[in-house]
Amino acid sequence: MSSSFFLRGKSRQVKKRKGDRIQTKSKKTPPNLKNGHESSESDLEIKKFSDAEDSGSEHETAEQTKLRLAKKYLEEIEREEAKRAELKELDDVVEKRLQKDYLEQKGKLKTQVADSYVAPRDSDFRLIRAREHRLTLTCVCISNDGQFVFTGSKCGTIIKWGVKEKRKLGCITYKTHSKLLKGGISSLAITTDTKFLASSDQSPNIQIWDPSILKHSHTFKGHKDPVTGLVFRKNTHELYSASKDRSVKIWSLDEMAYVETLFGHQSPITSIDALTRECAITAGGRDTTVRIWKIVEESQLIFNGPVGTIDEVKLLNEEHFVSGSDNGSLCVWSVLKKKPLCTVNEAHGIDNDVPRWITSLATLLNSDVFASGSYDNKIRLWKICDNYRKVLPLFNIEVNGFVNCMQFTNDGRQLYAAIGQEHKAGRWFRIVTGHNGLLVVNFNIKS
Repeated sequence: MSSSFFLRGKSRQVKKRKGDRIQTKSKKTPPNLKNGHESSESDLEIKKFSDAEDSGSEHETAEQTKLRLAKKYLEEIEREEAKRAELKELDDVVEKRLQKDYLEQKGKLKTQVADSYVAPRDSDFRLIRAREHRLTLTCVCISNDGQFVFTGSKCGTIIKWGVKEKRKLGCITYKTHSKLLKGGISSLAITTDTKFLASSDQSPNIQIWDPSILKHSHTFKGHKDPVTGLVFRKNTHELYSASKDRSVKIWSLDEMAYVETLFGHQSPITSIDALTRECAITAGGRDTTVRIWKIVEESQLIFNGPVGTIDEVKLLNEEHFVSGSDNGSLCVWSVLKKKPLCTVNEAHGIDNDVPRWITSLATLLNSDVFASGSYDNKIRLWKICDNYRKVLPLFNIEVNGFVNCMQFTNDGRQLYAAIGQEHKAGRWFRIVTGHNGLLVVNFNIKS
């Protein structure tokens, strides 16, 4: 009987020959066991660093190596946590901005800052004069970033001022652009992104300029009488113009094209304003109405003002506005009511038994502060309270001449005013002692 191919019993002993080495398989240690104990999660994390980093000096003990890697691990955790905190902070900023934009769009954003204002001292005033503005200043506008200020005057010149540089940066003169400018500058407007500057004068035309180099870009033609007011819709290149021909026209600067015309006023329009919504608000002068033009709906809201002429109108926010009349009254309105919420009569006093008319208004948007100007040598600041139903005086700013136009900076810390010896729209009389210049007022605001 032949023996089986497979042998049972003890395995054959392999005899070691001289010069050979027998390799024995070491017993595998579980990956999470270290020196007979389970490794912690932190040990595993540290192991990651040991794979990527040099194990350290040959003279390092095991404890020193572990300590060094642990420090690196903690530094990595700190970096990750700092990044998370930075992202959370960014999310909070975005959330607050979106909430602010929403409230602003709804006309419900209102910051209470009036009580923080302190009457400026003599050192807080500065009157800037230029030989190119030898006649009355009629208008002023500030770039959205507060870096540049543009002024216009009756001598047909536009000056660009640098706020940081505190000097004149450029000038558009009647002599160099006699084919474009016809008489005194009546209004100026600049886009939110500072890409376009629009100007009007004693002609029916609107001139468009590049504000960075003061180069002429385009001329809009369409009005039949001189343009009295210009305003850009916020964050757009959509321009609204008001004219003595009693119409409002809309222009697109992206296409450099005319869009449409709005009719309704029964007398020359004296003032125009707009914010973010696709709406414009205008004062109709002697027809004693303020009109809000809802452009998308192709409709208008009519507000009947006091007897006389409504010369000025400015939006406080999307839901409220203030108007000024030639009978000296200031009115605060809501877009939901046809009558004023409150009225300040003879706001700038009386001259020879006649109330001084309101020549300019400036509002600090979405706040409880606005300013009014006349020819009583004072700019008056006002506080709105009791849910827009009451107006209280804050303080007066001494000036010398007609206050023809004013604008606050976005942070409310400065007010720029165009001052002149005559009213911006005519020459009924002249203040001989008045100055033709740009008044800069710095406000002290309590924190």
